[in-house]
Amino acid sequence: MMDKLSITSIAFDCVPQQPFRSGHGELLFCESGHIRIYINQHLYELSPGSAILIFPEQIVLYCEADEQLKITSVSFSKEFLHDLFHSFPSDKVSFLREHNCCSLCEVGESLMNHYIQLLRLKLADSQNRYQNEQIVLCVRMILYEIAEKAERIYNDVQSTTACWQLKDKFVSMVEKEVRSFRSVDYYADCLCVTVRHLSKIIKQTMGHTAKQWIDNYAILEMKVALQSATLSVQEVAWMFHFPDPSTFSRYFKKHTGYSPSEYREALCVMTKRIVSLVEL
Repeated sequence: MMDKLSITSIAFDCVPQQPFRSGHGELLFCESGHIRIYINQHLYELSPGSAILIFPEQIVLYCEADEQLKITSVSFSKEFLHDLFHSFPSDKVSFLREHNCCSLCEVGESLMNHYIQLLRLKLADSQNRYQNEQIVLCVRMILYEIAEKAERIYNDVQSTTACWQLKDKFVSMVEKEVRSFRSVDYYADCLCVTVRHLSKIIKQTMGHTAKQWIDNYAILEMKVALQSATLSVQEVAWMFHFPDPSTFSRYFKKHTGYSPSEYREALCVMTKRIVSLVEL
């Protein structure tokens, strides 16, 4: 069972410094301190009592963590995620993908601690013939807790209007197609709205123009791709359908202030520094 689900602690000095694509599902529960997390370009702020759910393939960036940070991470494989969402209402899965963070009240925080303690006990109970089923049910209870709190906030503050529905469709499309399409015109045409209307709604609901959101998410994807030692800059350029590496480099530098090669060099320096600190 340990290869499907594990529970670990994340402290200030263990927080990743660069964006990465999650290869598994993960539930984060903040016990102390504060941190800001970007998930697919959406900003979330975690404080004591906050919980957030990360899905496989989402791009995650941790930033501005303080030294008091302590997070319990419940990490689960794609196989476990399939078991978890089997017979789970499909509308709840879709909702949790878009509204995956909540702040728990004192009672909810206490419940979360009990759920995590129960998970630890069940993980250690390897002789239990129903171990997998009981762990799945326990994690489902946690998801329902998050969904209930998130739905309450969503219904009170951001009711399901046409504006928010359009925003959700736009974000979903960009996440799937940004490697091939980065123009507002393309997404406006697909959504059957004008460029002006789409830009107005995205600015209203997300605080950025549609073009800014597309470019920011594209850069996040590019940074993750450039971290792969098996891909050359030219291959990354082709991956994002640029006509040549020079055009890709200009686009990347315009939005980050440095070239793809300079970004990779900075990563190498940072990695060596971390390794030297660990060796000490």
